[in-house]
Amino acid sequence: MVFSKEQAFTHLVQAPIAFIGTITEIIPGISTRSLPPINHYRLKLENLRFLRGSLAGIEFSYQQHGASLGQPNLPLEVVKEPAVGVTYLACLNNDQHINVLVELDNNTIEQLLQSTKIPLGWTKNSNGKYESPWQHSHTKKAKWYGHQRFADSNKCAKTGRPLLMTPDDITLSCQPVPATHTNEYKNPDGDGIRFSRTFIYFDFYILGIFKLTVTNNSNHPVEIPALLRDSHSKRILWEESVFVITDAGNHFFPGHGQARDVEPVELEPEQSVSVQLDTLALHGLAWPQGGWRLHLQFCLGDKGVEGNYYYFTNHHEPLRKKSAKKKTAIVD
Repeated sequence: MVFSKEQAFTHLVQAPIAFIGTITEIIPGISTRSLPPINHYRLKLENLRFLRGSLAGIEFSYQQHGASLGQPNLPLEVVKEPAVGVTYLACLNNDQHINVLVELDNNTIEQLLQSTKIPLGWTKNSNGKYESPWQHSHTKKAKWYGHQRFADSNKCAKTGRPLLMTPDDITLSCQPVPATHTNEYKNPDGDGIRFSRTFIYFDFYILGIFKLTVTNNSNHPVEIPALLRDSHSKRILWEESVFVITDAGNHFFPGHGQARDVEPVELEPEQSVSVQLDTLALHGLAWPQGGWRLHLQFCLGDKGVEGNYYYFTNHHEPLRKKSAKKKTAIVD
């Protein structure tokens, strides 16, 4: 559904790709026979101003539920639909499909433009103070937050964590790590995910483990404030730098909060660094019962990338209990 302007910042902070644009054309698609129905559209927008990430093109797919019939003797549910000539905040993942539309006015547009350069999950409270998603983690404060290196950085009002960004020349990508075995009935997507093309299935099996890769796409060295390493050993502190957003909130890996002296990682031109992270070790995630596809957004500063896999309780719960005992989610 189309959301009101009051919810713009709530959706923006969770979106890896977001832009402001005005709808110039709406092409209706199919409408399902469900209750309520799901209406599909193709939307054309102009005057795109990207707040996070970037995409080519001006035409996007979009869907939302229509009005339900309601109860006898009660009025029909009022559902706001997209309209030509109206300016919206559009939030996406990594494709041409709009997940969320928020109707905007001029004042909200200005506020959005002024607040976009903050990391994913961060917000500004009513007093203009920054608040970090890390305030909800199992280790709310870390010794390095108060290091002199970050004295001039904006900080979270609740935890003191510095506001650290990822430069434009840096990209973040993720890939599921294949498992060694499958079970047709317990894990039809293997231990994680199966991709389908027409009627032929190409199966890639994972154990809830994803390989994250950070790449410098420029022709010069780039320092990445959001990607931290130990100042002495130079070991990259992935769990101190990356967290995960799901529909249920923010989730953190078990190994963060222990660092004392940190510094930003610097990558040479075209250099990449990678890590394998076990998402079954995430804290604070309400794991589904039965079977459910989990959508995970890995966040590094203001860059995000989505991964997903099919979680089946009977199969994954024993694996999750083992992972919950780990002191780190990093898989060698």
